Amino acid sequence: MRRTVAVLIVALLALTLVACGGGTSEEPDTTPDTGDAAPPPPPEEEAPDLSPSEEQVFEPFPVDSELGVPTAIQSRLDAGQPMIIVFIDDSQKTTDDQNEIVRSITETYRGLIDVVSFNLGAYVSQDAQGAITVKPGLSDDEIAKQVARLIDADHLDIRFTPFLVIVDDQGYVTWRHRGISDDKTLEREVLRVTE
Repeated sequence: MRRTVAVLIVALLALTLVACGGGTSEEPDTTPDTGDAAPPPPPEEEAPDLSPSEEQVFEPFPVDSELGVPTAIQSRLDAGQPMIIVFIDDSQKTTDDQNEIVRSITETYRGLIDVVSFNLGAYVSQDAQGAITVKPGLSDDEIAKQVARLIDADHLDIRFTPFLVIVDDQGYVTWRHRGISDDKTLEREVLRVTE
């Protein structure tokens, strides 16, 4: 009987080792190293910054001493009327969306803030390097020259449309935004300059 028990114990131990994987061994990878390493990944190009965040500054609205600014803006600056200045390009698909957001906010706060809108596509063109120039045939148009000067790097530095600027009753730029603004943020900024 002892022999039978011993044989059973040995058999159980053998089965346990096989079930636990103790009886097999993995063969090592024997592929020869040829010395060829994978080629390095191509260098990543820096993507242009198209985020809607703009540096927020509190500064006087830039009035060009030579050309001035469009009458629609100057009359509101003189009257101390807060305004939203919207720079759009009608050829962009985002124009309708941005106009709807601005319209809904200004309807709510009618009389407290004015909207001045410029269709940049009508006045200027932009080349591949980003240089903005007045379209041919418009160089005699005073408003086109004033708008082109407003959007250059020395003034508002607008390189992307839609672009919104909020000006308070003292003539200071309180908020700038490039891209489509969300209605809650725009409403908050309108309340800030009208209360």
